[in-house]
Amino acid sequence: MEDFRLAAGQVIELRVDQIVELSRGLLDVTDPAPIEQMWLALRRLRAALEIFRPCFTKAQFRGGRDEVKFLVRAVGARREIDSVIRTLEEIGAEMGQAESAGLTGAVDQLRRDQADANRRLAQAVHGRRLQAFSFRFEELAGLALGPDREVAEGEYRSARYLPPETVKLVARRLNRLRDAASGALEPDAVADQKRMRVAAERLRYALELTGDSLGTQAHTARRAARALQEILTEIWGCNLAIPVVRDKISQLEKEDVRTVLTRARGTRELDPVLVQAAPNRASYRGLELSLVHLGAGRQMLFDRLKRLWMEQSRQGVWVALESSLGAPAR
Repeated sequence: MEDFRLAAGQVIELRVDQIVELSRGLLDVTDPAPIEQMWLALRRLRAALEIFRPCFTKAQFRGGRDEVKFLVRAVGARREIDSVIRTLEEIGAEMGQAESAGLTGAVDQLRRDQADANRRLAQAVHGRRLQAFSFRFEELAGLALGPDREVAEGEYRSARYLPPETVKLVARRLNRLRDAASGALEPDAVADQKRMRVAAERLRYALELTGDSLGTQAHTARRAARALQEILTEIWGCNLAIPVVRDKISQLEKEDVRTVLTRARGTRELDPVLVQAAPNRASYRGLELSLVHLGAGRQMLFDRLKRLWMEQSRQGVWVALESSLGAPAR
């Protein structure tokens, strides 16, 4: 158990140091890298708390988890907006000026949402609050290390022994991935694909911390979970952008209806010329083409996901991991 506690203290200290370092460039909306890196660091910190939960009391674990969840919500809100902006700008760069006008309008609106999300994020990571966050996790790391703090300053060593509850946690992560996959392998199953993405991510991060103890099957499964997570994250990006584009089309349609009705006031029948002169007429084509782009890209990613899952299953990746965890194969 001593090496398990030592690993817990070292990992938590490392994760918190990363988070404090990343917070310095987090509010720069011109650079999307820090927000993505912060998201990953926070998710890895949460995974570490869950893996090393036996080192803490219920109150200590819940307090740390709630702190992480608070930051994850603030970071995630801006990360989602950043993702949609990046996607729409990439599509708009392939269009002419007239066609990209609608997308430009959608991005301008997203920029306002981004500024609001950034203000909320600034409140979540301001100096005093982040200092309290850092102090809490330094305390948790210290509780895990106990008298081994001097040893912890040396090279990181993964735990050779895993408590039974930690092995059960990894097994639950595997089961959630497999359960989510049963629904996610349908083209329009957006909610199930989100569940599968989260499940793949959580299994991957759990195996990063336990793979050395669980054997080669765990390392193979970790790489497989990462491959799933990467494709599902790209699908998630399409799923975020498609409703934004559709909402923009609906918004422009309503604006044009109001304009046409205003111009037709006093007449008994609608003149088609008024419709053809709708002020947003040039924007629709670019927005509709972007939906085609997103839909086609999403379908290609989905096909890749299905092939990858079938190949992983055929190779027995998940059955081998299940066996290494001491659970009967399904």
